Amino acid sequence: MITDKEMMKKDEMEDTDGVDDAGTISYNTDSEIGAETIYPARNIKIDRVQFSIFELKRRYDRGNICLDPDFQRNEVWNTRQKSELIESVVMGIPLPLIYLAETMEGKLVIVDGRQRLTTFFRYLNNEFAISGLKIMKELNSCRFRDLENDEKKRKYAAEIEDFQLVIQIIKYPTPDRVRFDIFDRVNRGGTPLNNQEMRNALYQGPATRMLNELAASDAFKSATGYSISTLHMKDKYIILRALSFYLMNKGCLKKKNGEPVVYRSDIEEFLGLSMEYLNWIEEENRRVLVKFFLGVMNNCYQKLGEDAFRIPTDSGRRRPVSMTLFESLFYFVALLEEDGREISLGIERAAVDEMLEDSVFLNALTYNVDSAVHVQERFETVERKYKEIVNA
Repeated sequence: MITDKEMMKKDEMEDTDGVDDAGTISYNTDSEIGAETIYPARNIKIDRVQFSIFELKRRYDRGNICLDPDFQRNEVWNTRQKSELIESVVMGIPLPLIYLAETMEGKLVIVDGRQRLTTFFRYLNNEFAISGLKIMKELNSCRFRDLENDEKKRKYAAEIEDFQLVIQIIKYPTPDRVRFDIFDRVNRGGTPLNNQEMRNALYQGPATRMLNELAASDAFKSATGYSISTLHMKDKYIILRALSFYLMNKGCLKKKNGEPVVYRSDIEEFLGLSMEYLNWIEEENRRVLVKFFLGVMNNCYQKLGEDAFRIPTDSGRRRPVSMTLFESLFYFVALLEEDGREISLGIERAAVDEMLEDSVFLNALTYNVDSAVHVQERFETVERKYKEIVNA
């Protein structure tokens, strides 16, 4: 049992999103995998290229550039700011670098420069007219088609389309820890992003849509007592972890070449490989996994209650949902569900209580939680308890 003093100390480090993630969702350069391990030159692959605005828009129209990953801010520029950007292009003023990240499928996800690219593409689509310019006043009130159709202003349309943008492309498969650090550095002037938000941007596709569906489900919300905020994607983070460790323990989690994914104390690499897996498997397999997850959540709620994923304290204080307990009990209930035997509610509840009285298991839930040793201890405890129940 965790003491109140220990929990109060942890409380001081937590936010109000309803989940105790032990700080694992935020990138930390002081992690046990040091900079010297993750930054050898061979692991950093960044290409510097130039594309015209016309070429970038063509790639965007073909679905090869993603400008609206969930973590990005909504459009915040007003018409004057957009107009001044177009004016700068016509005047030939150099613009800052744009950063894109390449996905496994070869698509490009915006890291920095979304407002600029969105402005260019929408202007070429005639979605707004220039206004408020003080220097090139002749452009005021003009949409792109107005420039194209005006013999005197047609040259401006060509200058906009032909303007060269300098792009830095973070090439796949640069390790996620490196890519996350680059995200952080180029976005440092804005709202800080956590690793799940950045991961959500890098692995856009079926995987992110699946996590959205599961996080929004009544089954997940009921099982966690409707207590986990959607802010910063903490809900999607604990779901992804639970599914990833479950799939690995069952021998299902593989790279596209068929090589099994093994957890080696690098949670970012592990979850990235899991997102890749969820993106490339057949849609039917994802549907099966969604149905299975929801079934496990329903069983957790019906058999263990909405406080099942909260580590108890000596005084009974209600704690936030524990990320590590969530993934551990998800695996436990999943094993029982797959076995198919009728287990009485009292036996299942008692088994959970006994695991929480196990000092090794409890330590693995609360300290250095992403070390391979503690991950293994958590799931070995779960598997032992499962075997005790079914063999009794």
